[in-house]
Amino acid sequence: MLFSTIWKHSQIISFWAVILTLSHTGQAQKKIKPIKNKVSWSYNIAPNTPLDESMTTYNIVVDSHLSPMDWWDEISWKAHNSVEDSREVDKRFQEAMSDTLDAWSDRYMALNRSYRKIIEGPHFTVVLKTEEYQVKNVQRHIDFDNMESSLCEINARARLTVTSQAGDVLLDTSIIFYVEESRKSKWLPIRHFMLNPVFRMKYNLNKKPEQRRRLLNRKLAKYEADVLEYFFLKSGEILREQFVERKRTVHTATFGVKNKGHEALNDACSSAKNAIDALSALSKKRRKTLEEIAPDIEICLSYWKDKLERTKNPEIQKYLYANLSLGHLLMNDIKEAKKCIHQIPEFESLGKETQKEGEFTYYLKGITEAISIKEKYGDLAQIQ
Repeated sequence: MLFSTIWKHSQIISFWAVILTLSHTGQAQKKIKPIKNKVSWSYNIAPNTPLDESMTTYNIVVDSHLSPMDWWDEISWKAHNSVEDSREVDKRFQEAMSDTLDAWSDRYMALNRSYRKIIEGPHFTVVLKTEEYQVKNVQRHIDFDNMESSLCEINARARLTVTSQAGDVLLDTSIIFYVEESRKSKWLPIRHFMLNPVFRMKYNLNKKPEQRRRLLNRKLAKYEADVLEYFFLKSGEILREQFVERKRTVHTATFGVKNKGHEALNDACSSAKNAIDALSALSKKRRKTLEEIAPDIEICLSYWKDKLERTKNPEIQKYLYANLSLGHLLMNDIKEAKKCIHQIPEFESLGKETQKEGEFTYYLKGITEAISIKEKYGDLAQIQ
């Protein structure tokens, strides 16, 4: 009898334990709905070595043996320029290459509206000269089913110089070609050619390795055009960093939570948004400087830190880490901003996927871009 009574009590206790467990599990699994308060601000990035205000005109000279016409450009040009006279064909082809170089210089190397490009009597002259182009270590064994399979190594280098009208050297730097600049890689993978839809179609139609190799070799013979275009692109970046004031706008958000019980968090996020919006307010009366909004951001930071210590929910934690990273960034504490953003699981996949506006990762990427700007330019990049 005693055993039966104990057994019944144990069953009742077990029943309520299950109910409590399910209740807590339900709370833990309750979906968190974030509130995204969009914010943006701009960095004014000062040039490394500003030019004298009197220097407003420039010219661009390209000295290169590399052709800007790639495999597809040349085929297309020949299809539209059928002339029997070979000398006339050569003349027109040279003119076409010259036009391409001019178009690239305007597209990639043009400075801002404060400067005007002229041919005669410029205040300073920009010279882009290619110094080396070598195709090395061509692979004999290529895995045609692997788009990352390397074809060869490209060794190429150019020199960019800027000289004033008086003959003073204002800039002299070397540019090294990288197939993938983020990894400083000079190795050329098959997938690099797959960007061209016509080439991709021809490549896929040729199933035999020998046919694919011949196709790749013909394409590779004209790869110098890609290298030359890279030199134009990098030259423009270097010129603007060196001489031109630029503006970079970043877009991100502060994160609240729609679920009940997080009113204080939402108030803090709204307060931070209002402070950040004041940086670019159209009204001069409402517009504030970074120093003026700093006290509001500091209060928000204190609350987010306290909230982080009190919550165990991983979803809320990642939103708090994003807020903290943003706040530390605005307070110019780049080390702490990076530390916080590295605590967010989605951070690891930011460079691997395309982020759509409105998604958490889209706003997370905005913070990482802002951190990169401050890391790269330091005190040259200021919020104004």
